[in-house]
Amino acid sequence: METGEDSDRHMNCPALPEIKVIIIGSKAEYKCNAANTIIGQKECKVGKEIVENEKIHGTNQGRSVSLVMTPGWWKSFILAESAKYIQMEIVHSLKLCPAPHAFLLVINLHTPFTNMHLKSVIDHMEILGEQIWNHTIVLLMYNNKEQRHADTEQLIKRAGKELDFVIKKCENRVHVFNYTDRRGINVEKLFHEIEILVAEHEGQCFQIDCRLLEDMEEKRRTKSCDFPELRIVLMGGKNSGKTSVMNIILKNKKDISWSKKCVMSEGQVQNRKVILIDTPGWWPYASVHETPESIQQQIKASASMCPPGPHAVLLVLRSGAAFSKAHRRSVKEHMKLLGRNVWKSCIVVFSRDEWMGTPTIEEHIESEGENLQWLINKCGNRYHILNNMEQDDGKQVRELMEKVEMMARVNTEQTPVEEEMLDIDSGCESNMSDQDMLGRRSADLLPPEMHMDYIDNVDMECDYWQLPVFSGDISERVKQN
Repeated sequence: METGEDSDRHMNCPALPEIKVIIIGSKAEYKCNAANTIIGQKECKVGKEIVENEKIHGTNQGRSVSLVMTPGWWKSFILAESAKYIQMEIVHSLKLCPAPHAFLLVINLHTPFTNMHLKSVIDHMEILGEQIWNHTIVLLMYNNKEQRHADTEQLIKRAGKELDFVIKKCENRVHVFNYTDRRGINVEKLFHEIEILVAEHEGQCFQIDCRLLEDMEEKRRTKSCDFPELRIVLMGGKNSGKTSVMNIILKNKKDISWSKKCVMSEGQVQNRKVILIDTPGWWPYASVHETPESIQQQIKASASMCPPGPHAVLLVLRSGAAFSKAHRRSVKEHMKLLGRNVWKSCIVVFSRDEWMGTPTIEEHIESEGENLQWLINKCGNRYHILNNMEQDDGKQVRELMEKVEMMARVNTEQTPVEEEMLDIDSGCESNMSDQDMLGRRSADLLPPEMHMDYIDNVDMECDYWQLPVFSGDISERVKQN
């Protein structure tokens, strides 16, 4: 119970001329929406994969605002399952924002928050030490135009005891953002809660153990030169825009052609060598049985053209085209030519973005329904847009290369737990509870959540996926599968 003296102190706490916060949370939690609302402008691209910490400045409600966006972890992963670079970036955020006034732990109210998710949050937050809870405000994100004035207590109660446990660890510091409501009062209340938090600590901001910071910074520096070269295979049907994607990445002007053989090109992107293998396309509705054997063999051979193997496969789709059940079957069968492990190294690239009739790629994915959502989830929620009308925009290519490098690094750092994850369609037994398995397999597209079936038999020793050694009867095996 708050005393009258406490209430007066909270009402009279001094206003901060600058607000410094670090936004933290798992993937797909509306962190970019939160950042844009706090900054008061659209500085953070919604739907963009955050590869490294991003520092954003702005002015809102008469205050200077400085915030750092940290990369998210998979919400079903404990710390031992997460890639090491995520841990490094979370610690590194304090280099970009020393002595933050608060950490904002963003949680999406539209998806269940289970005991598995609770363990994940605690593990990743306490990378910075148990004292972090004393400096954290839980920021609950929801989107309901019909309930702009929804009662906070009712929202939390419906979310369950696990979320209530997190809020209690933060000493009941919680703020609800209905991010469709752009009125300033929402942000003003949050700023006041941050000022109360600072006043409670008598102006003392969060401080990390110096040895932990120095150790993580050293590890981060040694990781910075892991990939002097990136090797990429382009896959997709005819007219998908693969050649255009290659031209954008390498700043070429090659004519679009329906080659029946793989075409290798290379160039420099930000002083790094990039090798692209453009594979022959297939008819969008065709099953693999209808694709000529010569085309199949070219696809199978594509990985051997960039030894010791590609870091990534870019699956190119036309952003304005429908993606039906027949497309899904065709993509699945042709991707299988590269082996079962291919999905863990695949990014969906939407080309010809200017043709899209929907405002965002997320709305396009949602409107297309289960078939496109299946593909996005199969690729671990990795997707990117390359606008053919902006070929001189180096930013979109740079962000794509960052995603490729991040994925390659994650594949390098796969843990034994990730290796043991089963394919959803395999029918194998698991010792996970039904509730935890449901969390692992969630495919909610508000925003997209990953399926775990894209990780199969990871090679722990290499930073690329290796093509299986095909025997003479591989064609028969492909037909049987």
